[in-house]
Amino acid sequence: MDTTAVLKRIELTSFNNSKALQMGLAIIDLAKKRKQVIGVEIARLNQPIFLYIDDDLPADKNHWLKRKANTARHFEESSLYVRYELEKKNRTLEAFFGLDEKDYVAKGGAIPLFVTGAGIIGTITVTGLPDTEDHQLIIDALQGNFF
Repeated sequence: MDTTAVLKRIELTSFNNSKALQMGLAIIDLAKKRKQVIGVEIARLNQPIFLYIDDDLPADKNHWLKRKANTARHFEESSLYVRYELEKKNRTLEAFFGLDEKDYVAKGGAIPLFVTGAGIIGTITVTGLPDTEDHQLIIDALQGNFF
């Protein structure tokens, strides 16, 4: 996979709790239209602002959201991009970076949020689908309206 084609981050001109709500609802709306069952979390650094987990998902999905977001926050790149880079170099989070896989996972679905001139301010994370689809759902729901 050519990792240059993978969205590494979302750059915004501003960000607040109201915008997080709008983004979360846009993702849920698109997932429902596609009949996809998901969980979504939008956080400002370590502070959750928006959290939704569909009734039909297992209870552990909250942990998947955190592990994916931790990866995106740590590397300041999407968790899918991190996954592809690790695969390309035959590395793991734990062996190469010393990151405990109980807290981090190299699977797509988390994209860091940046504000122009301010740097990383949070993450947006989806789980419940195959990881490439988690990543793409975020892009499809938000591109054009938010970035």
